[in-house]
Amino acid sequence: MTERLSAAPSTRVGLALAALLLVSAGCGDSDLEKAQQDAREAKATVKKLELSLARAMQEIADQRAELSVVRETRDELQRQVDQLAQERDSAAALAQQAEQVITHLSSRAEGQVGATAALRRQIDDLKAVVADQQALIEELQKAGAIESLSPGQTQGSGDANEPDDDNGA
Repeated sequence: MTERLSAAPSTRVGLALAALLLVSAGCGDSDLEKAQQDAREAKATVKKLELSLARAMQEIADQRAELSVVRETRDELQRQVDQLAQERDSAAALAQQAEQVITHLSSRAEGQVGATAALRRQIDDLKAVVADQQALIEELQKAGAIESLSPGQTQGSGDANEPDDDNGA
């Protein structure tokens, strides 16, 4: 590309110089001076064009370098986006597992609350039965003690052949 761009001004300059030489061959000194002036102006124009071309080429090189940096930055950002998406997906899966565990534990806890309440009711029922039986035992002991006493005997004085419970014999 640069060969075509740099060849174009040289061709123009060559054509301009050839035209000047043809014109100057048939003219006098004033025409020669005019032709030389035109040649100088053409050379100055060529120099300006060469400088503009050099600046444009440098600007293109700078733009390419900047584009390369932008592409690298874009690729790095895309890698980060991909990594963040993967981390998000992992976190979502972990949150779903945690939710399932919480649901399972909650239902299990509700079952245990129900079982605990049933056991407490059963304990209360058993305590009531024990209290009733204890009262019945006390009544039976009192009734049995009264029956075992004969009229006129006090408690603890039983048959002479039977040892007292208090003696330990």
